[in-house]
Amino acid sequence: MNEGSPIMYHGNGYGGGVYMVPGQIDRSRQYPLEMLQVLSSAGRGNGEHGQGAPRRWQARRERQPSNKDNTAFSYDSDDSSLSSNASGSNKSSEKGEGSSRAERSAVQTAGGAAPVQQQQREWRARPKRDFRPRRIPLERFATAAYPSQIKFTPDDLLNGSKWDSLSQEIWDKFMKSQQTDETFRKKMNLWRYLSMAIRSMFPRYSLYVVGSTMSGFGLDNSDMDLCLHVRAHQHVDARAQALLHLNYLLDYIRTFDSGAELIHAKVPILKFRDVRNGLQVDLNCNNVVGIRNTDMLIYFSRLDWRVRPLVTVTKLWARAHRINDARRRTLSSYALTLMVIHYLQCGTNPPLLVRPEAAHERRAHHNRATLAELFLHMLKYYADFPYEQMAISVRVKRLPLAECRVHDPHQWKWLCVEEPFDLSNTARSVYDPEMFEKIVSTFRESYKRLSVGLRLADAWPADR
Repeated sequence: MNEGSPIMYHGNGYGGGVYMVPGQIDRSRQYPLEMLQVLSSAGRGNGEHGQGAPRRWQARRERQPSNKDNTAFSYDSDDSSLSSNASGSNKSSEKGEGSSRAERSAVQTAGGAAPVQQQQREWRARPKRDFRPRRIPLERFATAAYPSQIKFTPDDLLNGSKWDSLSQEIWDKFMKSQQTDETFRKKMNLWRYLSMAIRSMFPRYSLYVVGSTMSGFGLDNSDMDLCLHVRAHQHVDARAQALLHLNYLLDYIRTFDSGAELIHAKVPILKFRDVRNGLQVDLNCNNVVGIRNTDMLIYFSRLDWRVRPLVTVTKLWARAHRINDARRRTLSSYALTLMVIHYLQCGTNPPLLVRPEAAHERRAHHNRATLAELFLHMLKYYADFPYEQMAISVRVKRLPLAECRVHDPHQWKWLCVEEPFDLSNTARSVYDPEMFEKIVSTFRESYKRLSVGLRLADAWPADR
């Protein structure tokens, strides 16, 4: 078949076909059969192509500027790349196109005139930036699938054993104390208001909700933890910079809470209260670790339905025994949460929880222990824990205390709970040996009393 001869496309069997000239398919230009016969006979009668004969299709060559240099994106390119479009291939990903779209449009609009030379930008590598949390839209938290209030009792809460009454008490305690959806909405409305107000005054500030409010381990009367993120300067002390920015906000916070105070701790905290909603707020600056471990706790809270009740009851139990206050040299709520997660990883057989990087090691036979068994055995686990030799960690299964004391021996003293991101001690507030003995004895006495009576009131102090 000749290159210029027409090709016949048959239809659906009705009537004659339609002839299309090669090269004109892209333009969808169709010629009736009778017209093509007249045009082709006119050319054959003269022994050459007549005026009405179809022309042989050829690819159109793009116009090349006369004064264009052979560079693209500041890199040298050879002549073969300049004719890539003419050959019908796309080689823009190899050495660069010979002419940019902007220059071709300039040629067409100017009627073939020479394009205006554009200044070439020198390519420079972007400097490496420190970790900056992604700025979350203000309306995302209202529709995100974060842990919300649990309103239904799981089917396997009771199994007909002697632990049923204690498991039911633990579950009822959790249902009455968990963070409700109404409290969550109040906190989100307060965060939205503060975020918009702070950004209007300081456009470079970002405000994030962290802690138990988002992780699902929060109580209905828990404080709201916020993190103010500002780009940190490399040559300025982090604590001094945090105090500087929190002092900027202190004047604004005191316009609606005159009792707001700035605590000059190792991690400075701005404490204030929202009187309208009755919310206590703790605001820190550039504590990016709090954003990371909040995501980690969300992950653990979703692995099993027993995790949230155990953490909630443990915090209530520690609060009743007055060992849940870091300002009074006892355990913080975050340290207690890590202790519960570590027990569910290493103190149960088979493990109820697994580390995020070892999710593929989860056994097929799940742990079927009840809430009562888990809570009772957790008290015994920490009553007999080798605090002098091991540290509590959710990152690794066994963490010798000697490895932790190599870098910073001052904060690894009595009770050691490792922060999995910056490898610090979240229980460094327990630096008093008398307070350490009180915490361990509380675990020991509560286990003895609870194992005898199997009533939740036995684990609580007598005066509560």
